[in-house]
Amino acid sequence: MLCCTSPRFGPPEPWLERAALVRREGTGPVADSAAQRWFTPAFGGAAPYVAMLRAADPEGYAACCEALARFDATERLAEIEAPTLVVAGAEDGPTPPRGHADVLAGTIPGAGLLVVQNAGHLANVERPGPVTGALTAHLDRTWKGLRPMDPAPAGAAPADPPLTDDERRHAAGMAVRREVLGDAHVDGAVARTTGFTADFQDLITRYAWGEIWTRPGLDRRTRSCVTLTAMVAGGHLDELAMHVRAALRNGLTRDEIKEVLLQTAVYCGVPAANSAFAVAQRVLAEEG
Repeated sequence: MLCCTSPRFGPPEPWLERAALVRREGTGPVADSAAQRWFTPAFGGAAPYVAMLRAADPEGYAACCEALARFDATERLAEIEAPTLVVAGAEDGPTPPRGHADVLAGTIPGAGLLVVQNAGHLANVERPGPVTGALTAHLDRTWKGLRPMDPAPAGAAPADPPLTDDERRHAAGMAVRREVLGDAHVDGAVARTTGFTADFQDLITRYAWGEIWTRPGLDRRTRSCVTLTAMVAGGHLDELAMHVRAALRNGLTRDEIKEVLLQTAVYCGVPAANSAFAVAQRVLAEEG
């Protein structure tokens, strides 16, 4: 799967100028504008990715710029034999669909093209649900010997066509659920699933994780803050413990979790916050 990329990244001069700038001044100048290049204005979770760029080794970054200045695979695209899916962000500035993704999809034999709406250059970060769903569906078809543009073979079993929308949402939701809650928790929930609870597990995976947690309007840190507050307000202490752990995984500090719980003391009531602090303190102690 080729995601938000291109067979050629423009003329070499801008890349060579960027390499010289970074060698001279470090990655700070390019990090300052990274959020605008990588994400749509609505995305609120750019900070850790900008920090990653700011911390990158300047010489390594400059060398990558020089490699991109020389890179041009346009003439070799027709040689690709692997089943290929091209994914593009509709609002991708560095490699927009027109002139980049459409060249890949139009030249690689049998390639498919998916343009993800409300996504910039890091579409897998901004819209993890649709991108993960596309990837799992593509791998599913590839495993069955189908290319993205192939129709299902005559007489094929019902499992041979592409995944349904619900199946894509489930796959995307399960990926996000694991990222937020951790493999151990999700594996435990799956292992405890019975015939009686299977439909409910499918519902929350598709709806809560595949529809809501994958939306681009709020970053995961903010969603964790909202969820912690909701758990306190509803008195859902078992769920609160799970989401305190999730908040840590989503990048909230212990002090930030404390501030959220202090806020709930005003708006949800002191007794509710008292119980919440006890649960959170236990979880934080367990997490070390």
